[in-house]
Amino acid sequence: MTRSNLNVLLIGGGFMGKAHSLAYATAPIATDLGLSVTRKVLVDNNAEIAVAAAAQLGWEESATDWRAAVTRDDIDIVDICTPPHMHREIAMAAMAAGKHVFCEKPLSNDVAEATEMADAAQAAGVVTQVGFNYRHTPAVVFTKKLLDEGRLGVPLQFRASYLQETGFLATDPNRWRARKSTGGSGAAGDIGSHIIEIAEYLLGDIVSVSALLRSKAPGYGTGWAEESVRLGDDLIDDGGVWLARFANGTIGTFACNTFALGRKNRVYFELDVTRAATQFDWNEREEFRVAYNDEEPDHRGFRVIHTGPEHPGGWWKLAGLGTGYVEVSALQFQAFLSAIASGTQTSPSFVEALHVQRVIDAVTRSAEGGQWIDVQS
Repeated sequence: MTRSNLNVLLIGGGFMGKAHSLAYATAPIATDLGLSVTRKVLVDNNAEIAVAAAAQLGWEESATDWRAAVTRDDIDIVDICTPPHMHREIAMAAMAAGKHVFCEKPLSNDVAEATEMADAAQAAGVVTQVGFNYRHTPAVVFTKKLLDEGRLGVPLQFRASYLQETGFLATDPNRWRARKSTGGSGAAGDIGSHIIEIAEYLLGDIVSVSALLRSKAPGYGTGWAEESVRLGDDLIDDGGVWLARFANGTIGTFACNTFALGRKNRVYFELDVTRAATQFDWNEREEFRVAYNDEEPDHRGFRVIHTGPEHPGGWWKLAGLGTGYVEVSALQFQAFLSAIASGTQTSPSFVEALHVQRVIDAVTRSAEGGQWIDVQS
């Protein structure tokens, strides 16, 4: 029997831990979920960080031993905000203890581990969700709604990019994201996974890819490293492009880059459909942009619609009041918490995130071999 109050254990007190803390505080009060949420325990392996983060972010307790915390009878949800190479062990222990699990993306950097996690989630019967937060943006959800209703027609081509300048700003060469051995996913697995997930959310499975990935050579003013160096030194990729075929016949192009100066956090896509075209830019995330082909010739072109209460996930009475990173993060937790309350599954689940990881694996293998690669079904 599901409790009317859900106690959360958060593992990881860094950037995503802060975002999740704010979202848990917001989600139950922004919409009536019929339940409350208690930020019960925050875990970090550094006791000083754990205590400080718990106090700042509104958690009742702090701890350093996640293994002991996940088995507590008073914990309902385990939220994993660690580097990806730690996801499997924590998630498996949490599901074995009967806890619902929210896990940051990517599900794992390893397809075999991701498969094990997805299989365990189905066997355990718990609710799982992965933190692909951008797909919960109202404009993206509205695009999905119009596609499902047939109002846009048949999808033809999808073009997406995720660009950041973080490669220029990183000052710590030993940060965990910089190395595969410490959980770094590379640009394709880290930010590229978001646009892959959005694409599959809107259009269904990607079935094959052809990719190029690159790693930047060390030093200011240098270009891409030689491929022999990238592969021989097992470097993370800093940028890449790939073509994709979808099961429904749609064709797609993708690009990701962490050395895109001036692009702070630009998640972008365009979708051509037989009756219309849509466009989304996270930096203008309240705007749904659409052009319909049945307009009069002198009015044909893109219109801008500010998402509001008429659109999925629109909280405020008026459009234009602002939908930011915390609001979108809270929207994903509303879906997660509602599924727990109703005893249903939610999306994107571990199973759906597994397919995203299989696409990333295919992108990686295609870049290594220079050929089209089929995505494991």
